[in-house]
Amino acid sequence: MVTGASGQLGRRLVRTLHDRGHPVRAHYRNRERADKYCPPDVERVIGDIVEPAWLDDAVRGCAYVIHCAARVSVRPMKDPDYIYQVNVDGTRAVVEACLRHGVKRLLHLSTVGAIGGSTDGRPLTEDAEFNLGGYGFPYFETKRESENIALAANGDKLQVIVLNPSIMFSLPDREWTIRDLKKIPRRVPVYFDFGVNVVETSDVIEGIISALHGGRPGQRYILAGDDLDPERAFGFAHKYFRIKKPLIKIPRWLIYIIGGLAEMIYIFKDKKPRLNRNVARLLKLKFYYSSEKARRELGYCPRPLEQSLEQIAAAIAAARQRLMV
Repeated sequence: MVTGASGQLGRRLVRTLHDRGHPVRAHYRNRERADKYCPPDVERVIGDIVEPAWLDDAVRGCAYVIHCAARVSVRPMKDPDYIYQVNVDGTRAVVEACLRHGVKRLLHLSTVGAIGGSTDGRPLTEDAEFNLGGYGFPYFETKRESENIALAANGDKLQVIVLNPSIMFSLPDREWTIRDLKKIPRRVPVYFDFGVNVVETSDVIEGIISALHGGRPGQRYILAGDDLDPERAFGFAHKYFRIKKPLIKIPRWLIYIIGGLAEMIYIFKDKKPRLNRNVARLLKLKFYYSSEKARRELGYCPRPLEQSLEQIAAAIAAARQRLMV
């Protein structure tokens, strides 16, 4: 059973498992999502993760559960209750249902954000000390707490493995449209210093499938790809997509000032701005990660980033020719 089967990862995972002959039960929050994303011949279950009465029937008879359902948002939130209900209470409900119905193995999909951020630019491993609490981003904190809940259940009755993908990107699972092509900018006007890790979703899926039968219960595995700094990222953007490099770099101290001013303005709107002082504080960290443990124990082998970019560039060129853009 796969929870969250309509998400970027979940819907591709369900199709891959089905295509490889695995009997799959796919979970969707409502019938509209199921009708849109559920492949033919795949059993569907409908239910909201925050109202988990449906879970007993969903996991009954399943040997494996892959828990992908989550509220994903790195935007500041004024009220974090809902993201807590989905990510923490939802995970707890999934774990309890697995224990009640004799599920053999639970794969809990987390995020590298639950690992932490690098203070010195060196890639983090699974043993890094979590340091993203207190930044005002409930997503990181709730995903870390949900990991703890899942791992605490690991034992003789249930094998639990946590998987931590980095930022995932995918080729569209539909034809490109003119609207899609128009979203590709000609130039990024300004930028700030950053350090992130990106991985193709299909590589994460291979890591998940390997973890179904491999890996050590009670362990976390980072499923990451390539680390990117501004120079490398904008170099690739220009090489493959002809996006011009930005000319102006905004220092972190200026982002801090702008964020403070935005907070003062938004206090009258009763919500939090996307750019705020916590975002500026977060920029001092580099989100670089090592997948060496997953390579060693799961046989995880993500493809080089440039190989994926070449495929995306080719798809864009084909779309432009088809649409005569």
